Amino acid sequence: MTLHTTQLTGHTRSTSRARCAAGVALAGAVLLLGALVRPTTAQATRDHGHGSQWGPAESVDPGGLLGINTAAGEGCPSETPDAHMLFFASNRAGGIGPGTNDIWVSFRASRRSPWGAPVNVGAPVNSTANDFCPTPLPGNQLLFVSSRGNQCAGPGNNPDIYYTRLQPSGGWLDPLHLGCEVNSGFEEFSPSLVQAEGRTFLYFSSNRLGTHDLFVSVLSDAGVFGPAQPVSELNSDLQDSRPNVRKDGLEIVFDSTRDGGLPQIFAATRSSVFKRWSAARRLGENVNAGDFAQTRPTISRDGQRLYFGSSRPDEASGTVNDLYVAPRRRPGRH
Repeated sequence: MTLHTTQLTGHTRSTSRARCAAGVALAGAVLLLGALVRPTTAQATRDHGHGSQWGPAESVDPGGLLGINTAAGEGCPSETPDAHMLFFASNRAGGIGPGTNDIWVSFRASRRSPWGAPVNVGAPVNSTANDFCPTPLPGNQLLFVSSRGNQCAGPGNNPDIYYTRLQPSGGWLDPLHLGCEVNSGFEEFSPSLVQAEGRTFLYFSSNRLGTHDLFVSVLSDAGVFGPAQPVSELNSDLQDSRPNVRKDGLEIVFDSTRDGGLPQIFAATRSSVFKRWSAARRLGENVNAGDFAQTRPTISRDGQRLYFGSSRPDEASGTVNDLYVAPRRRPGRH
């Protein structure tokens, strides 16, 4: 099923009254993202005290009854700021490119309501290439990754980060490439934009230096994203991929193979966006399951839910990747 523009527009109009407006501008080849909701200093301090204690992860779609988890592969889940939509990637039948990843979205009426049957977001977001790692932002904005055409010098047709926005009149803007200060001729995965303490940061992973590492690009006072720099205190000698940063910029989650074997989810914190990250720690068995892969974690905007993809067995799909979610525990609760 292909998502019609009017269907998504109608839904977001009815659920986005509390969102703040967001504007965009293009400076050279770099897209400027602006006017995201900023947390206050008090809120940032309070959120930092939560830590990274997560309850047992459960399937987003137990038994595949909602059509979210299927016998195909699902991954890259990310909840919208209002918690009413869940974007993810899947290579299921019905996409634009046969056998490639497309971006899909599921709706729900409230945080306690079940997710509805997902629909394909359609063109121009999806293409015949691989389109994945969707990251919804306030104001009906969307960052995502696509291999539709390498615009930076490098080998092959590697995926880059793109931006689009759902227009009030209906229809997605043609995706805009974020330029070659952020992107490279190599792979870029999992964009995560955070605006806090007066600064704007774009985190992602890239294999431009060999294996995947975590990188960050900072928006300058002139409104241009600067050259991406490795997040040295978090990177290891093995693969560190697909970061996501909490809205206050004080907690980061990502997947890594640093323990050997398949990727597992790690987390780190800091007291200010101007401080270095703490040492990364592997999340416990509530999140990381046995000998299975856990990938592309994302934290909901309220900081209370951790979404990720996992290859653990599921009633609907065996060991093909499916979507899971873990609730954050209150301090002192085990």
